[in-house]
Amino acid sequence: MRIGIIGAGGMGGAIARRAALAGASVLLADRSQDRARRAAALAVRDTPGAVRPATVAGALRPQLIVLALGWRESLGLIESRGRALAGRTLVDVTVPTGRHATANGVRALAGAAPGARWVKAFATADSRALFAGEIDRRPVDVFVASDDDRAKLSVIELVDRSGLRALDVGGLDNARVLEEMARIGQEMRERLLITGGWSFQFLPSW
Repeated sequence: MRIGIIGAGGMGGAIARRAALAGASVLLADRSQDRARRAAALAVRDTPGAVRPATVAGALRPQLIVLALGWRESLGLIESRGRALAGRTLVDVTVPTGRHATANGVRALAGAAPGARWVKAFATADSRALFAGEIDRRPVDVFVASDDDRAKLSVIELVDRSGLRALDVGGLDNARVLEEMARIGQEMRERLLITGGWSFQFLPSW
């Protein structure tokens, strides 16, 4: 499987690592080529997959693309390249905050590229938890929402193969709930001065 990831910050690097652990070939793009190279080298360590730095144009070629930018940056990218993304699976991990907070951020992104297959995932855990793959010795749960069953299944299979646990939470309207969960998680991290990773866990675990 080939995957493009746009954004080589914490989330982009962590998802690149999970994808490489699943055996995928990852093209990782960032405005800073140095940051993309460093993140790729860290993500691919001791994995069966491959992670290579790439241009944005290159990372937009695979059928599965992860948007690991800020929400506003993701919207700008989609608005400029929406037609070229028709038919591709786009995974939104963003959490709109402040003046960019919306009732459903991924719906706003999807409006700029309605021909793409949209999935919301990875938002309810931070980059440290995703990179490590576990919290308190439990695999990190990844809640996956989409109106497109085929696209959803491709993301669920990737997550499960990476060592995490994917949970199907229904259609894209539920993405607004995942975004609210993420905002609460971020606020709790700040309130509790958490320096390690955090994530939401669904129980019972099986």
